[in-house]
Amino acid sequence: MKKDYLNYLISLETSGIKLGLERTENLMKACGSPHNSLKCAQIVGTNGKGSVSAIFANILKQSSYKVGLYTSPHLTHINERIRINGTAISDEKIVEFINLFKDDISRLKVSFFEAMTAMAIWYFKNQSVDFAILETGLGGRLDSVSICNAQIILFTRISLDHQHILGDNLEQIAYEKAGAIKSGSICMSYPQKQEVEKVLNKKVKQTNSSIEYIIDENDQVNLNGKHQSINASLAIAAAKKLKGFKVTNKTIQNGLKTVKWPGRLQKIYEKPNVYFDVAHNEESFFMLCKFVQNLNFKGKKILIIALQQNKNLGQSIDEIINIFDEIVITETRVRNFMSTNNLFNILNNQKTKMIADPNAAINYAKNLTQNDLCVIAGSHYLGPYISKEFKIYFDNI
Repeated sequence: MKKDYLNYLISLETSGIKLGLERTENLMKACGSPHNSLKCAQIVGTNGKGSVSAIFANILKQSSYKVGLYTSPHLTHINERIRINGTAISDEKIVEFINLFKDDISRLKVSFFEAMTAMAIWYFKNQSVDFAILETGLGGRLDSVSICNAQIILFTRISLDHQHILGDNLEQIAYEKAGAIKSGSICMSYPQKQEVEKVLNKKVKQTNSSIEYIIDENDQVNLNGKHQSINASLAIAAAKKLKGFKVTNKTIQNGLKTVKWPGRLQKIYEKPNVYFDVAHNEESFFMLCKFVQNLNFKGKKILIIALQQNKNLGQSIDEIINIFDEIVITETRVRNFMSTNNLFNILNNQKTKMIADPNAAINYAKNLTQNDLCVIAGSHYLGPYISKEFKIYFDNI
């Protein structure tokens, strides 16, 4: 019975992405409109949304609050998307939600992401969280997370991604992201490119809102990569800004030191040194390459990469080829994946080789020499293969 319900929820993915708030609003009404009274923050942007959300949530957790965390996508199980104080929602609670609202989900033709968003909000309200942190799935203007009345909206770096949906240039993408801003919103952001800040500032002015750009960096965070120091600073600033919540320097430091966020330059194996990163666009691969370069590793450096369709590595391709001694191309074999042949054509170089079977590709990483460095990257959908081969789990953090 449990498996049937879970399979039903997963089957909603076949309907694809559906933009717009009406279906989510109607499903929320069926759930008793818990979104209207949920204290929450909304995280919007291109790269870093999950990391900022995780750091923010852990700071509040270390400050003795009960914190809901909604992120996407997952690495192995859909439960990972919905957590309270780091613990993923149980299968039983997922089944309970579907049992209560399956007819409404079917009647409204709700998408997978819309159902998951509604479930997260229902669950957080049902479990009486003190605060919830909600990661926007795609864009902002038409994303289902935007139905909530966020106490604060955080903008991570806005860059090119999902151009086939959000627009061909930064201005168009920024417009969609800025659409999350409502009347009187309190916003905080990374420093953005000039054309992005222009769009955000215009929306802030139109809605009588405010925005503060955070330029600090904090290198105390327990996550690899220089970019995480910027993520940490945005999360700290947000935690301090929240009205009615008390955080101290001690709880902030505890939050930074104890945060875990899988799949973000996560070291998953020793000898050989193996890292897993969900970088999947130009900017995130620049960050990955910078991390590897800063390691000053003297041995052989190998990248194992798989991408989904419509992903564009842009100018980071040159960095990838310069940094890595060997590039192994594979595929996730999950919906809308990029074939090894197509990815080979993109990264075509004498350093590249193809291992189409993702299980064999991941096993290849494990069997390198002890002095090698390997990074597995390109997609969240590599998570199940990594979990199986390396016997690591991503459910609870």
